[in-house]
Amino acid sequence: MAKLINIYCDESRHTSNPEDPFMVIGALSCPRDRKEELTRRINWLRKQHDVWREFGWKTLSPSRRDFYWALLDFFRSEPELAFRCLVVDRSILDHEQFNQGDNELGFYKLYYQMLVHWLKPACAYHLYLDWQQNQTQRRFMDLRDILRRRLTGKAKIECLEPVSSRQTPLIQMADLLIGAVGYAWNDRSGSSIKKAFCADLAQAAGLPALKVMTTLGADKFNIFHFTGR
Repeated sequence: MAKLINIYCDESRHTSNPEDPFMVIGALSCPRDRKEELTRRINWLRKQHDVWREFGWKTLSPSRRDFYWALLDFFRSEPELAFRCLVVDRSILDHEQFNQGDNELGFYKLYYQMLVHWLKPACAYHLYLDWQQNQTQRRFMDLRDILRRRLTGKAKIECLEPVSSRQTPLIQMADLLIGAVGYAWNDRSGSSIKKAFCADLAQAAGLPALKVMTTLGADKFNIFHFTGR
């Protein structure tokens, strides 16, 4: 029987400050039968630290330090939580030549690249992407269908659908990790608390820093520097 996996996807710096050269698309995965338990544990941390609003990289601040380091310890100590992200220099993306001038199409092609090499044979996946307004209605379905065709006989895509990050703590957790990678790759240094989180996250992941590329087989924390078009 196929192992059932949930994957929660988000992105950072896709449409934000143009001075940031690198954007990041990433995801957090866990066994499907542990989703409820892991969500309860995150919500218990929120209750313990009185954090009920949506959390993520943008809301990391000194006043919430204990909460965010508790989330870091939670990620580090939970062996069945895994993270992967794709980092891409936006300046190399040639949407005119490769995507018929369609930036949105290029964005979902990058989502495909982030996912397709991560999904394992003999597993069945439920993919959840943070909802966003698209110019073309079929973007999510197209991504699902292309992944299904590419992975025929290997991994199975049970579903791919948009969800609200406000009601999905595991997407908020993914946003936190993605934001940290983006902060490091863009050489940001304006926030001491964010610099400290990046350093401690790198240590938790067994990396010298977050601005590195890991091996494809890195299971817990995987960073892929995409250099294609």
